[in-house]
Amino acid sequence: MKKAQTLIGSKISTMIFSLTRIKHEVKFFIFLLLFTLHFTLFTSPASAIVDPLSSPNNKFGIHIIGANADEASPAAALVNSSGGDWGYITVLIESKNRDQKAWQKFFDDLRRRHLIPIVRIATEPVSSPISGQAFWKLPYEGEEVAWADFLDSLVWPVKNRYVVIYNEPNHALEWGNKVDAVSYARVLDKTITALKSKNDDFFVLNAGLDASAPNKLPFYQDEVSFTAEMESAVPGIFNRLDGWVSHSYPNPNFAGSPDDYGKGTVWTWEWEREFLEGMGVKKLPIFITETGWKHAEGIKYDSRLPSVELVSRNFKEAFTKCWIDSAIVAVTPFLLTYQEEPFDRFSFKKHTGESQNEKILPAGRDILGVEYPDYYPMYQAIQSLPKVSGRPAQENKADLSRSLVYSTIVAGENYDMSLAFKNTGQSIWNEYDPLELRAIQGGETFNITPVRAAGKIEPGNEVTLNVRLKASEPGKQKLSLQLFAGSKPFDDKIYQYDIEAKSPVALQVFASLPWKKDFSGEYLLKIVSDVMSATAKVILDQNGISAPLEGKYLLPDYNFDFTLYKPFYKPKTVGLKLKPGENKLDFGTLEPDFLSALTNPKEFWRLILGD
Repeated sequence: MKKAQTLIGSKISTMIFSLTRIKHEVKFFIFLLLFTLHFTLFTSPASAIVDPLSSPNNKFGIHIIGANADEASPAAALVNSSGGDWGYITVLIESKNRDQKAWQKFFDDLRRRHLIPIVRIATEPVSSPISGQAFWKLPYEGEEVAWADFLDSLVWPVKNRYVVIYNEPNHALEWGNKVDAVSYARVLDKTITALKSKNDDFFVLNAGLDASAPNKLPFYQDEVSFTAEMESAVPGIFNRLDGWVSHSYPNPNFAGSPDDYGKGTVWTWEWEREFLEGMGVKKLPIFITETGWKHAEGIKYDSRLPSVELVSRNFKEAFTKCWIDSAIVAVTPFLLTYQEEPFDRFSFKKHTGESQNEKILPAGRDILGVEYPDYYPMYQAIQSLPKVSGRPAQENKADLSRSLVYSTIVAGENYDMSLAFKNTGQSIWNEYDPLELRAIQGGETFNITPVRAAGKIEPGNEVTLNVRLKASEPGKQKLSLQLFAGSKPFDDKIYQYDIEAKSPVALQVFASLPWKKDFSGEYLLKIVSDVMSATAKVILDQNGISAPLEGKYLLPDYNFDFTLYKPFYKPKTVGLKLKPGENKLDFGTLEPDFLSALTNPKEFWRLILGD
């Protein structure tokens, strides 16, 4: 991108970098003389599971500093405007900030706002013990495993997990205070392996290189020789990538014309694509994660730099003439907001003097659908450009967490069976097409209609769907249920059950009382099982026998506990596995409960005398 500078990172490291005017390098055809073709040219657009260009894609994006709603909200309002949806953000994660809960909360917020994250991993800045100058540490041995474990622990908003492996390593300050193409190539190779071994959905991207850097080792190395050394150190390293990151800045001094062409311009991405193809690298989708103009505004006005009005026109021209190639997946200009030097002149947000962690807008002011006086004109300019309503691939995944499905039922009766599904995927259920549970087999036999989930169900949450069924005739049938999103199956899981409809269950209660000859009277029968709990009044005749009781909703072949109650007698419980037809419940003799009768002398003497 530029000499002795990174355009993203901690405040400590960025403050020491200076912005330097960079001269244009030699033309592309000279570069071709440096290489011999080693590989076959591939035409696959991406090696990741999902080609981001195979579905509607909104390439508009923005670079942000803070992983919080204060930046995500105006970012979404910018990139998802004028017909757009599912735009991109580029965001940094430093090694010291591998906080799973915090980043999961941020990713969940991005999902709701329809923002696709491009994550750039970073180490941490340290100061030289000699010069005191800050630089980014080299990754420690095995850090690629720590990154893979952490990034794989997150539920990403979309299927492709875009990860940029560090930043501008052809700058010494970005790579352990010494340019080392061989070292970076090996780290990149190991990190790709670590990520892919965790999950094939990791869409691995190179560190963007500074195309305008001079060849002044060990502090800087031009992109041509740097990539040549990488290829020599790890043959085929670029063919292991899923996409190519370009830092297409309008140099010199980040103030060039959008009409300038080639290396060191807003067209740098195309120059890089051509020399990569010349090396035999497969065609890679392009991610312009850094680009943009310095403007005159900031903490101190600088009349030597372009006005924000000119920068606005430049962005419009670049987006409508330069960055329209179908190979470009995302363009995330640098930078939504930065309120201090040295990046205040790249900031889309006006300088207000507020701290980076304060609210961008006053309390109570809705950021959606309002004007943005807090932003320079390039914000509104990009916001007004027509965009595509993106629809990135998301993983639909449901786990059946609980179910109450009966293996036997009574023919002719209605039953409600509940199935609880947990959203373990990436999509928000019911956000687009309605989520329904449908019978794909046995639906007519059991008179089942589709059951629709209510409301939106985010990843990690559950929804319970109650299926009502009724079998008209006795017999054994198969029931197969499947989730659908609109007209298409939600996933490939089918939930199959064997259900047998049987004849109704009937109960006949038998009981006696000590010292009595007449057992007639009203009793209470409590019925308990894993699937139900109910109570019923039972009338016994003088012989202690009830009339047959129809158990409409008692399930054949299930175990039930039956407890018989009568005032001033101890309750008695019997267990029974029910069968179709008549079932005998013999409680034997109920024992008197003298203790409960002490407060009622009349009943107490009746118990003793058997009256």
